Order: sequence, then structure tokens, then C-alpha cells
Amino acid sequence: MIDRNKFPSIKRVMDTSQGLKREMKTRDAIMVAVGGTLGTGIFLSSGDVLAKAGPGGAIIAYLLGGFIIWLMTACLGELASAMPVAGSMQAYCTEFINPAMGITIGWVNWIGGAITITTQIVAAAIIMKNIFPNVSTYVWILAFSALLFAVNFFRVSAFGDISFYFSSIKIVALGVFVLIGLGMIFFGLGHGGQAIGFKNYTAHGGFFPLGIGAVGSVILSSFYAFGGTEMVAVSGGELKKEEDMPKVINWTLILLVGAYIVLVLILSALLPWNQADLQGSPFAYVFRNVGMPSAELIVNIIVLTSALTSGNYFVYACTRYLWSLAKFDQAPKVLSKVNKKGIPVLALCVSMAFALIGIVSEFVAEDTVYRFLIYFIGGVNIFVYTLICICQWNFRKRFRKEGGKDQDLNYKVPYPITPILGILAFLAMLVVSLMDPEERVSFLVCVPLYIVIYIGSYIYTKKHKDARSLNIDL
Repeated sequence: MIDRNKFPSIKRVMDTSQGLKREMKTRDAIMVAVGGTLGTGIFLSSGDVLAKAGPGGAIIAYLLGGFIIWLMTACLGELASAMPVAGSMQAYCTEFINPAMGITIGWVNWIGGAITITTQIVAAAIIMKNIFPNVSTYVWILAFSALLFAVNFFRVSAFGDISFYFSSIKIVALGVFVLIGLGMIFFGLGHGGQAIGFKNYTAHGGFFPLGIGAVGSVILSSFYAFGGTEMVAVSGGELKKEEDMPKVINWTLILLVGAYIVLVLILSALLPWNQADLQGSPFAYVFRNVGMPSAELIVNIIVLTSALTSGNYFVYACTRYLWSLAKFDQAPKVLSKVNKKGIPVLALCVSMAFALIGIVSEFVAEDTVYRFLIYFIGGVNIFVYTLICICQWNFRKRFRKEGGKDQDLNYKVPYPITPILGILAFLAMLVVSLMDPEERVSFLVCVPLYIVIYIGSYIYTKKHKDARSLNIDL
């Protein structure tokens, strides 16, 4: 364990996170991260990936997504282990890039998170509409918004416990699907005893029916499924045993990447790629094809739990993002206030209000809007994850310059190859995405927005010299 007071850069970052209570258990932090990330990105969007890329393309897309997310999370793991703070990415960019970029990533993260809350709440409302068709969708939207607000209004320990149990239910349900899926593949479960096998990998035009190039058209959709992995570091400032941060990072990665690859392998074997779409969950289609009577209800419950757990996680994260911005004097100071329980209530209210405003757009051409939101969030992730790799690069250089030794770090990655590969991977993903007409549209929105935010942030830091000196010693 390093002595953080000996390193000015680390000490400055740690000093920004005073005020939140360290009450979250290691177990809860892992399950919150896994449960928060396992959402509609795999339960709904995987159908779109399979339909547009075929079985081979879908498997490659998720394998690439898993490898790239490992590069980013490994870099983030080193930063979070050395400096476990709430609102960590904004704090790291402020210290290791510049204050203007710190402000920018804070706002970009918050906007992206709020949009994700929107997609999860609407997904949950649509599921309930299918179960109870006579109840208006907006009723469920309001009800789930109130539920997520109430859960996050309680103490952090309560949030962790609730997320742990809901995430556990979701993971158990996924495990059951894997077992049933294997039973279908090898023993013909629900299929009259006739094993389905792996014929769907090649039976409908081959392993790559749309060509290997189709992977590029789904790279953002597959990548979206991993979105939220980086927020494992958000809980760093509230982890009861901060020395367990490496364990949290490692187990989160192992569980997530392993789960996604196994699920996609099984799904591609059970569902012909030309039957998948974005109109429903491909997992529901699998059960429907074999005639299981309660399939739709079972899958709807799983997707509902998934959406609410993921939405709950992003409400938690968005609140901490906004709190961190205010703590840095980069948002109204009043948003940095916490109540007696250590909860930033005003930041929570503003985050939920923003999410509710965004819900309205979901009812205009739902499929098109949902896909656009996925691509938009994918653009957010490419921007944020690239900056994380840059921060790790600069942190290690600064750490060495201030007299630190690599072996003193509690968690470290191969340097400099890991951040270099991460930066190159995200640049390649950007180029591939720009070549796809649908994905390109989201970047036409993202890029100007980021530029405007950065310019405004740069002007702010020029006018407020105290913000510059507070966050980084130039």
C-alpha cells in the first residue's frame, strides 16, 4: 500500500473525495457493477447484433468488445486502486490531462448516464405494458422513476444490499438460461429430445452470412452491452475496504466478459440469425421456438429485473458524477451538499429530472430512437474510455517522476503497451463506426456536443483561475 501523502498528484485527487461515507461492502461493489452492466444491452440489443452480423459476426463483435473493455478497465483499475475516489474519472482527467477536460468528461459522463437511465426505465415500462396491456406506459415510467429515486435516497449500504440481491436474481436467471440452453443444444430439451446442436452457426448462409465486414455495422451495439463497466470505479470512494479495489476490478471483468461470451455462443446456436431483430428479446424468441408455454413471461421478468437493476446503478453513478462536478466547482456548489446519511440529494433530484425529460423522445419511432440512443451512448463510451487510457499513461509517468516505484502500486498493468493498445483500439472503433451510415449519425451529434462542452469548460477555467489551481498544479 502506497503512502498517498508522499505523492502530490495522488493526494490532490484523494482530497477531492471527502464527504461521502465508506460503507459499501466488497461483495456489494462487485455485484452492483456486474448487475448494473448486465442490462438491456445484452437482453435486447443482442438481437440487433445477431441480425445484422450473423452468428460469426456477433461472436467476434462481443469478443472484440470484451478485449477492448479489458484494456480500458485494466487502466482504470490501476487508477482506482491508487486513488479510490467517488466521481473518479472526472477527478483523474482534471489531474492528469487538464481542468477543462475534467469538466468535459464530467458532463459527458453525466449526460450519457442520464440517457442510459432513460433507456432502462422505458425498457422496463414496455415490458410491463406487455404483461399488463390495460395500464398506460407512462404510469410505469413514473412508478419506476419513483422507485429508483427512493432506493437511491436511502443510505449507501441500503443501496448496496438492494443492488446485491437484485443482481443476484438476474445472474441466477442467466445461469438458468445457460443450463436450459445447453440442454437444448446437447439433449433436445423442449425440442422432443432432438438435440439442436450448432447447426444454426452455418445453416442459414454460413457462419458469416453477411460477410466479415458486417462486424463494423454492429460494433457500437455490441460495445454498448459492456457500457457501465467503467463505473466500477465510481464506488471506490465509498468502498469500506479500499484495499479490495483490485479484487472488485478483476472479478467484475471475469464475470462480465465470461457471461457475455457464453450467452452469445449459446444464443447463436439456438436462434437462427434471420429470426432475430430489435422488436423483442432474442432470448424470448428461443423459448418461443421450442414451445415453452411460460417463456414470454419468464424472459419478461428477467429483462424487467435487468433493466431496473441497471437503471438503479446508473442513477447511483449519475448522482456521483454530478456531485463530483460540484465538488470541483464545475457545477453549482449546492449540488455538492450531502445529507446526514451522506447522500447528495440535490444531485440525485437533478439527475432523475434529466432522465425523465429524455423519456419523452422514446415514444417517437421507438426502434429508431432506441438504436440511436445506443449509438449515442457508444460514442460517449469511446470518448470516455480513450481519456481513461490517456489518464493512466500520464499517471504512471507522473508517479515515477514523483519518486514512486511500479512495484509499490497495489494494482498495475503492463506499461506502456496497455494504454497504447487501448487508445489505438478506440480510434479504430471510431473509424469503423464512421463508415456505417446509421452509426455515423450519432457521431454527428456527439462530436459537436463534446466540442461545445470543452470550449465552454476551457473558457471557464480561464476565467476561474482558482478552479485550475484547485485541481492541478501546473
